[in-house]
Amino acid sequence: MPILLAALASGPVLAQSGGGAVRGPGASRPTSPPAAPAPAPAPAAALGCVIEPTETAEIAASASGVLESVRVERGTRVKRGQVVATLQADVERAAVDAAWAKASAESEVNALAAARDMAKLKLRRMHTLSTLDFGGRLELENASAEFEIADHRLQQSREALEVARREHELARRQLEQRLVRSPIDGIVADRLLNPGERVDGRPILRVLALDRLRVEVVVPASRFGRIREGMAATVRADGIEGPEVGARVAQVDRFVDAASGTFRARLDVPNGSGALPAGVRCQVAFDDSGALPLRPASAPVVPKADAPKAAGRI
Repeated sequence: MPILLAALASGPVLAQSGGGAVRGPGASRPTSPPAAPAPAPAPAAALGCVIEPTETAEIAASASGVLESVRVERGTRVKRGQVVATLQADVERAAVDAAWAKASAESEVNALAAARDMAKLKLRRMHTLSTLDFGGRLELENASAEFEIADHRLQQSREALEVARREHELARRQLEQRLVRSPIDGIVADRLLNPGERVDGRPILRVLALDRLRVEVVVPASRFGRIREGMAATVRADGIEGPEVGARVAQVDRFVDAASGTFRARLDVPNGSGALPAGVRCQVAFDDSGALPLRPASAPVVPKADAPKAAGRI
């Protein structure tokens, strides 16, 4: 009893509820633990893609005929304008030689030029004799007519020589068509015809441009607006050992396919070293951690001055 009375005299006692600690009025309140930092957003998962060459050329001859030779093989690197095949051109070469013979024949022109000079000299002499009353009018008219005829013959010969030169140029261009040239820089991927086969518009070779590659990727609609042109990315080929290669977004669809809920993007990849092959699947990771979705076109922006005041404030 004396112990209980001493406890009551020392001050009020607070009831304990729920098993918690009992504290008096002068006790300090417990502080709440510091809030944990928000977790960093996880990087977006890599997407599947396909690596393709930027250009593919199926090379055919511009003229019909029989294939005479193919100067390259599968895997050969070719340059733009390089002759890669030839067609039989015996007739065309003979036509070029004949046209050149006509175009280079200037003897007739020289002979007619000399005849015109002689007729001109004779006309001058007749003019001199006519002024001295030693020549008749008829002789003067004949000399004038002879000069005009000689001059017209010389002009006709010069025009014929110009036509022959143009025919030679035409024959040379027809012979040039028997040469098949590569339209791009690249690697020969396939040899489709062999010497002795008729061409008739069929492709002879298939060439791929591999110095720059194109990556096609299908992106979920949830990332629409986060992937934009000019954005950096990294590409890794599936099943092939090698480092990741830097790429840049070249084109992004401005619409989403409703059936699949996706949109497409295309990336350009420099490949001068040949680190990436074309025709394989790959994984692409976009550097879109700081990109924000586009604002919907229908969402109006309300100025602060026009914003409604909070309820209960004056």
